[in-house]
Amino acid sequence: PAPDSREVDNTLDKLRALQRQYQPPTRRPNPSAATAPTLGGSKDGDITASLNATQQGAIGDKVRECWTKDSGALDIEKMSAQLVVTFDENGTARISEIGPADQGRMSEPRFRAFAERAARAVLDPRCASLPIPRTELGKRGKLTFRFKP
Repeated sequence: PAPDSREVDNTLDKLRALQRQYQPPTRRPNPSAATAPTLGGSKDGDITASLNATQQGAIGDKVRECWTKDSGALDIEKMSAQLVVTFDENGTARISEIGPADQGRMSEPRFRAFAERAARAVLDPRCASLPIPRTELGKRGKLTFRFKP
């Protein structure tokens, strides 16, 4: 039997409320602990510029595995959303946010639904372990990418 649409809406509302309540970690890693070499990236931990096209594609492919298509959405294949993902020392996504380039579009219901699905896909337990290059492991970091179905 198909789920009641009100139940689905209630579940989505609860998930959105939980995501808004999530607070990023406030403690800093112990700098004296043994870590992997710190090659590439930038001082703020954003590794986007140090990733080549193959590495960026691998991250996008991983996220796409957990993204669910809204079959009722029009032209969804033409949409894209900028995501800013914070990952931990092991390369596991911990925070996924809509990037600054697309914040102004969040008032559009179609875009908002698309972007929130993409952000949730990053945090899905099946896909949260991102293929981050070994040189970037051992420390927390961020990456920014444009998700396209």
